[in-house]
Amino acid sequence: MKRKATSIITALMLMPIIFSTFAAPETVKEGNTKYTLTVLNPQGPVKKGRDLAPRLGTLEGKRVVMWLSSTRDEVYAGRGTELYDILAKMLKEKFAGVTIVPYTDLPMKFAPEDEVVAAITAARPDAVVAGFGG
Repeated sequence: MKRKATSIITALMLMPIIFSTFAAPETVKEGNTKYTLTVLNPQGPVKKGRDLAPRLGTLEGKRVVMWLSSTRDEVYAGRGTELYDILAKMLKEKFAGVTIVPYTDLPMKFAPEDEVVAAITAARPDAVVAGFGG
């Protein structure tokens, strides 16, 4: 197991070197024939749609909304409800005056999007914890 992990880490460390070697188009001569090789990034260009909200200095005295996109009947493979309950407890212990709006007070679904966004906005949060898939 340790050998396999070492091999994976080594491969991941070598990937940027390998990709940078082949990143620029090059002309290769083979006899009298020329070939142009171009390696493309499969991720495509990064599009920046909007700026992120500024980070909060602290959560003390802030209102944190916790939204989960599943229902109590649809726990899927995860344990989102247990995680959120533990996270809420930890935030209350660590940050004085933090107010937690639990996932149970919000629509526990992914769509319709406008209904979910309206519910989160109505809670007037300073921060939102969002989880998908329960």
